[in-house]
Amino acid sequence: MAETSPAGNRSAIRAVPARMTFLRTIVRHAAAVGALALLIAACAPADGVDPAGSPSSGGRVSPSPGGSVSPRPASVSVYRTGGFAGVNDQITVDPAGAWTLTDRAGNTKSGKLTTSERAELQTLAADPRLDTEAARPTAPTTCADAFQYTVSVYRTGGAGKVTVMYTDCPSDENLPEAARAITALVGNATRI
Repeated sequence: MAETSPAGNRSAIRAVPARMTFLRTIVRHAAAVGALALLIAACAPADGVDPAGSPSSGGRVSPSPGGSVSPRPASVSVYRTGGFAGVNDQITVDPAGAWTLTDRAGNTKSGKLTTSERAELQTLAADPRLDTEAARPTAPTTCADAFQYTVSVYRTGGAGKVTVMYTDCPSDENLPEAARAITALVGNATRI
């Protein structure tokens, strides 16, 4: 029977911590998403009536007094993972435009969107393309070391949550344009 030298097992020994790190990352993401979902659910009206007392429109846009269309307030979260350096950034933006960025080391910074950024984000959060993008299957990417994004929109008035996941690879087909617009807006505003 042949003996295996300790040097022969080094690759297997190194693979275990890498797998554990990956599993820890997944567990952290799941815990963060679960906590955020509970927080959003606790803030949503239970009876389908918004604070002004009118029946919920299901998150759709409604005419404002001036006749233009205005979206219902929504919270947005953007998770960015991957890349060559292995980033893990989470950005949450509340309906008032206050944002918090947490990086993979747990460092946080916060700020507030400008009035125009907030209005644009709320319009994008009400975009019906998000529902279509969330329903389509995720195709394998052709890029290596690309960023993966998870964009979640928590709509008020009982409309629920919409989540779109994609890899930011320019050569991939059918990239989710509405979700990418949210990612770009939030990324530029928070400078990630």
